[in-house]
Amino acid sequence: MNIRNKYKTRPVRFIEICQHDDWQIKIYSISIHDEFVKKENIAIAKTYLSVWFKNATNYPLESHQIATLILHEFSGGSYAIINWWIDENMLQQFVYLATNEKPNEYILYSDKGIITCVWEMAVLWFERNNWVENVLMNAPNPDYKRYLQKQFNADV
Repeated sequence: MNIRNKYKTRPVRFIEICQHDDWQIKIYSISIHDEFVKKENIAIAKTYLSVWFKNATNYPLESHQIATLILHEFSGGSYAIINWWIDENMLQQFVYLATNEKPNEYILYSDKGIITCVWEMAVLWFERNNWVENVLMNAPNPDYKRYLQKQFNADV
């Protein structure tokens, strides 16, 4: 296989903590185009949260109702990678794709096994370490507030 494109760093930026029903969502931006994803892409993704969170019942494991949403604009559209902590130390993750032709329509993309790319992995690694430090290491009194307050911003 030929690698067509040389690796270039992309800005990973924390956007906000979004409250949706009983969920708290840390939203991150990665964009090939600009410093942040377009505001309309954030708004569109938020309209899908109720649908996406229905997947939290797929396993008979307790959810902490704390999620991370990574919005990643690339040349062909936008990915929405959403995951949340279940049980004590596992992530439940789904990847959705909105193409340039249908930017308002996120469709499930991870149903055939795709997980995430090298830029998104940097966010997940940060969130993993943050979870260990502030939740697991503080058992039986996890510090969810501190976990939510720590965010990742870097060019990766």
